[in-house]
Amino acid sequence: MHVSVETTSGLNRKMTITVPSADFEGRLADRLKSTASKVSLPGFRRGKVPLKEVERRFGPSLRREVASEVVQSSFEDAVRERELAMVGVPSVELLNVEPGDDIKFTATFEVLPEIELADLSTLKVRKPVAEIGESDIDDMVESLRKQRVEWDPVDRPVADEDRVVVDYAVKIDGEVAEGGERKDLTFVVGAGEVADELNAAVVGMSVGETRAFPISVHRHHEGGHEDVDGVGEVVMNRVEAPSIPELDEAFFAALGVGDEDDAAADSDGDEDDAAADSDGDEDDAAPDSDGDEGEAIPLGLSRFRDSVRERMAADLEVAARNETKRQVMAVLARAHVFQIPRALLDEELEQEQERAARYMGVPANEVNLPEPIAKQVEDRVRTRLVVREIVNAESLTPDDERVRARIDELVAAYEKPEDVRNWIYADEEQLQRIELGVLEDQLVDHVLAQAAVEDVPASYKDVVTGRSIPLPAEEDPPTAVADHDHAHETGGHAPAAKKPRGLGGRLRRLIGGKP
Repeated sequence: MHVSVETTSGLNRKMTITVPSADFEGRLADRLKSTASKVSLPGFRRGKVPLKEVERRFGPSLRREVASEVVQSSFEDAVRERELAMVGVPSVELLNVEPGDDIKFTATFEVLPEIELADLSTLKVRKPVAEIGESDIDDMVESLRKQRVEWDPVDRPVADEDRVVVDYAVKIDGEVAEGGERKDLTFVVGAGEVADELNAAVVGMSVGETRAFPISVHRHHEGGHEDVDGVGEVVMNRVEAPSIPELDEAFFAALGVGDEDDAAADSDGDEDDAAADSDGDEDDAAPDSDGDEGEAIPLGLSRFRDSVRERMAADLEVAARNETKRQVMAVLARAHVFQIPRALLDEELEQEQERAARYMGVPANEVNLPEPIAKQVEDRVRTRLVVREIVNAESLTPDDERVRARIDELVAAYEKPEDVRNWIYADEEQLQRIELGVLEDQLVDHVLAQAAVEDVPASYKDVVTGRSIPLPAEEDPPTAVADHDHAHETGGHAPAAKKPRGLGGRLRRLIGGKP
């Protein structure tokens, strides 16, 4: 077998392979004999059909079948021998399959880029640092109360924050729009759960009242989409006012703070009592959450707030770690300039397009990804390739102890944790997902250990909502010129005609796999 490889442009390679006719004809002869031993034809006993008859009847189809196998096997062998990191689906063109001649074909494909890793010590990573203040706990307690709100029917006009039950219809040119009618639609006024026009229309309505109002309707059709003027009609069926629970023992117990905490607090016996009394009357005059001195916080409320603080601290730790991870990945992308394989980018864009289509409830071919989203997808692919290179260069593998700890953490919430643990270890996909998460954490730790880390003061709320450290626009990840040239040639970020084959390998979801 003769193999030659040509670089046509950037990451594109054209491989020409010639397979000697003797090799091919030998395989074809073996296939003819195998077929003759199995085939059954009229006038011949099974396995006794003359070879010439088998060749006359099945020769052309067997030749095509064997040629396809030879092309596939010889191409795979050539890629391995040349150690080419191929991505995507190759485009194969047969140049010669004539009987007696050598088989010759070409395969065009992309390869992974060669990435020169940046010196990690030159990178700067911003890390959010936040503390939980009393006001944060106040906000969380109030949020927990609102989550357990009860709704009581009232006989008065609708006000903001009421919950209403309505019959609702949207009409266009006097006809009810497709999918534009709802019975017993329930929503909280002012919570952003329905269209602004409907939300404004119900304010001030009473049970039994009907009201019409103008509304703009977003319609999809074969040519795209448009906004048209319509009329909304709403009938008020029920009005309910919120009843927020008091901060009492029943509420604390409903959220898991009760007798067990009392027992735990008393488990140390008299030492606790002595410690509690050591400060004298100052504890009795401790300021409450509003800072009013002289008002003692009830013991139940104090323990409840302590419990809330613990949970918030756990959430803050996870959120800060995730934000730091996001910063690390963004810094890695910005620090490396290279061309991205079109196959990988198209595959990720297609998946993003499908996700958007499901969210919008429209066919995928009607979704045009805006440029910022397409840029995020490009950054994501770039980051994965950089991560892959670092993982390979540093020979990082999932730490077994950290994997076990992660699994223990996951199964702790189940009634039968051992059964869940056994299921995870028996399911390769589930285990791999956990290993990838652990490996990602190890990669982040590896980068943080070498990079310059800047602590950025932030609020609890901003950290847990992922808004503590926005990525500066001027530091967008760089893109190789060849990427833009290729995008221009193909008309931008359009999905590929053929669905590219994903890279294989045990760690493919994190690092893009290995060829």
